[in-house]
Amino acid sequence: MKLSFTHLPLLALLPALAFLAPAGAGADSQANSQAKSQAKSQEDSRDGARADEGLLTLEVAERAARQQDEGIQAAEQRRAGLAAEAEAADELPDPRLSVAMQNVPTDNYSLSDSPMTQTVVTLSQTLPAGDTLAHQADVARAEVAGQQATVATTERQLDREIRRLWLDVYRQVTLSRLLEEEQRLYRELLDSASTAYEVSEASGSDLVRLQARLSRIADDLDRRRGEADAARARLARWAGEKAFLPLPEALPDVLRETPQGSIDRQPELDRLRAQLTAARARVDVAEDQFDPEIGVQVGYGLRAGSEPNTLSAGVTLSLPIFHEQRQSPRLRGAQRSAQAAQLELAKRARDLAAEADSIRARLAALDRRIARYRSDIIPELQQIADLNRGDIGAGQGEFEALIEAERAVVNARQEQLTLRLDRADRLIDLRYLLETPA
Repeated sequence: MKLSFTHLPLLALLPALAFLAPAGAGADSQANSQAKSQAKSQEDSRDGARADEGLLTLEVAERAARQQDEGIQAAEQRRAGLAAEAEAADELPDPRLSVAMQNVPTDNYSLSDSPMTQTVVTLSQTLPAGDTLAHQADVARAEVAGQQATVATTERQLDREIRRLWLDVYRQVTLSRLLEEEQRLYRELLDSASTAYEVSEASGSDLVRLQARLSRIADDLDRRRGEADAARARLARWAGEKAFLPLPEALPDVLRETPQGSIDRQPELDRLRAQLTAARARVDVAEDQFDPEIGVQVGYGLRAGSEPNTLSAGVTLSLPIFHEQRQSPRLRGAQRSAQAAQLELAKRARDLAAEADSIRARLAALDRRIARYRSDIIPELQQIADLNRGDIGAGQGEFEALIEAERAVVNARQEQLTLRLDRADRLIDLRYLLETPA
């Protein structure tokens, strides 16, 4: 079917996707920005901060979540409790005071008749075996360090969850914007087709096809908006009413830039390292039990009558002579626990390293696909659409071909956007593994 009408819209689709342009496209502007004075940079920063006011930025969501999350607060309280207990880990046991009546006659129970009767006051102190106190302090400090790593892990897990929830809201809102752009396009095409139909330059099937597509777009919009509302409701668990603020158009840097580094400072590994340190210190404590425990005591006796008072002193030693039944099993148990902690650390380190390598590989593939859509697929499809539009303008094209060509461009842009959002999702996991604490 030949058409000849010139009022087809110039389909400048999807201006909302301008922020998805590659980073290299802004190199010149970045260089100019770096050349500005420090005062101007600070002013720009303040202007940017004011521009973000009233928006649900990722930073706002993360800050609100950290203030309200009970998990982080509970982990911090446990760390503070362990730190308080660690202060007493290397202290001596409390001394003991005993008061005894000795040699009291049983015929009259008098405390003054017999010179042998005396009141004895004894003070005793136990000294733990070997370097037990120092090694117990090592255990306590390692447990505090492990709990601190648990706090850091909890914070990272919360950041990861908030970023995913925020990205889910952003995904639904951005795809809804894309559908709205497509809806405007098809409405313009429907108006043009209706005009062409009146002059017998378009068929009724073209009108029906366009109307059906508009109905599908409206249904997709309702679904996306419902998903966006549901995602905002989930985010409101931490962000409160701020979860329903408008979103910024651009993704934040943490969801665009690839983090560098290794997993060495991953808090999960720090926690396992602390557990290994504590297990090794417990081995030292078990080895100390092969040494004797020492007890020191001093006594003073108050005698009845004119007899002089008495002073006594003594030392007691424990005799670990049955070590095969007592100390040795405890030592073997501590050694096995230390070996298990070492194996757990090695396994988790390999798992995290493999996960990071896998994410990097997926990111590389996504980068290649995104670049291909940007440099090849979308320009080629846009060229086809432009050719169809030109053919129609020359009275040689078919309206159905133009519809399919424009739809192909829209689908390609949707796929490119999905790829970029998938890349941001992978970056969330990679930052959990590699991000260096502030």
